[in-house]
This record gives sequence, structure tokens and C-alpha cells, in this order.
Amino acid sequence: RKFKESLLDLSGSVTRLRMQLREVEIQAESQMQAQVPLAKDSTESFDPLEFDRFTRLQELTRFMNESVHDVQTVQQALLKNLDEVSSAMSGQARINRELQQSLMNVRMVPFNSIADRLYRIVRQTGKEINKRANLELLGASVELDRSVLEKMTAPFEHLLRNAIAHGLESAEERIRKGKSPTGSIRLTLRQENNEVEFEFTDD
Repeated sequence: RKFKESLLDLSGSVTRLRMQLREVEIQAESQMQAQVPLAKDSTESFDPLEFDRFTRLQELTRFMNESVHDVQTVQQALLKNLDEVSSAMSGQARINRELQQSLMNVRMVPFNSIADRLYRIVRQTGKEINKRANLELLGASVELDRSVLEKMTAPFEHLLRNAIAHGLESAEERIRKGKSPTGSIRLTLRQENNEVEFEFTDD
């Protein structure tokens, strides 16, 4: 952005320089035209050296105008190239975003991909401590990053074991309390924007 602003400033400077050169040309021509009648009216002859100086000044201003034109051409080419580079960079940024999103999608897996493992933990733990329990998963289609889900699997297994061991009564005690002999454990997933909320409940 700063480079483009500098190029635009250069454009203004080139325009001013061109105007100043034109003013120099006009002033020189005016002085030359004023001296020619004076030389004709006086006994003095026209000074060839003065004419040579005027010719040289014209030549210099022409060269400077050409140089200014060259600078302007380069400046316009740079602006064009800069716009092309900016456009290419914007396109590359868009491609990078799409690629990043695609990679994110590849890494995303539904929570229910570990459902069988969690159901097995509930069955095995129930057998080990002689308690019966059912696991209910709600919202398990929510997707999570694969590596995050892998790190969370062990803590979920631990929570399920605790729910069965400490949250559920034995079948006999549940019957005495008027409950079903088989306990119920529920794991609910809710997605809120970029966050996923997990809720464990048991009866």
C-alpha cells in the first residue's frame, strides 16, 4: 500500500515538473522574441551567442521532457505491475484460505466415531462391578478435530467409569428406590459457534 502511495505521489511530482518545464520554455521563447525586435531597431546586430544559448535551452528542456516522459512510463508500468501483483496475492490468499479450510475439513471427524468404544467401556465396567447401565449419546454428529478427539477419549472413558461406579446404585438398591434396575448415562454434545459443550448426566 505504501509503495503504491509513493508511486502516486511520484505521478503528481512528474506532472508538476512537466508544467514547470513548459513554463521555462515559454519564458525563454518570450525573452528571445523580445530581443529580436530590439536588435532590428538598434544599430547593434543580433548576438549569435544569445541565439545559441536559446537553442541549447530548448534542447535541454526537450531532453528533460523526454526524461520526464520516460519516468512517467516507468511509473505507470510499476503501477500496473503492482496492481497485478496485488491481484495475484489476493488470489493466492483466497486459495490459501480454501486450502486451509479443506485441511480443516479433512481433520474433522464426528464424535460418534468413538461411540462404539464408549459403549464397550460402559458394558465392560458394568460387568466388572456388577451394575447394568445404558449409554445414550445425544448430538454425537458434532464434528471435532481428530487430534483433539483422540486426546479427549481417555477422559471420557474415565468419566463413564466414575458415573457407573459412583453415580449409579446397584440393581437391587435401584429396585428398592423404585427405579429401573438398569441405570442410564447420558452424554450430550452442543455446538455453540466455535465451541463444543459436553454434558454428562446419570440417574
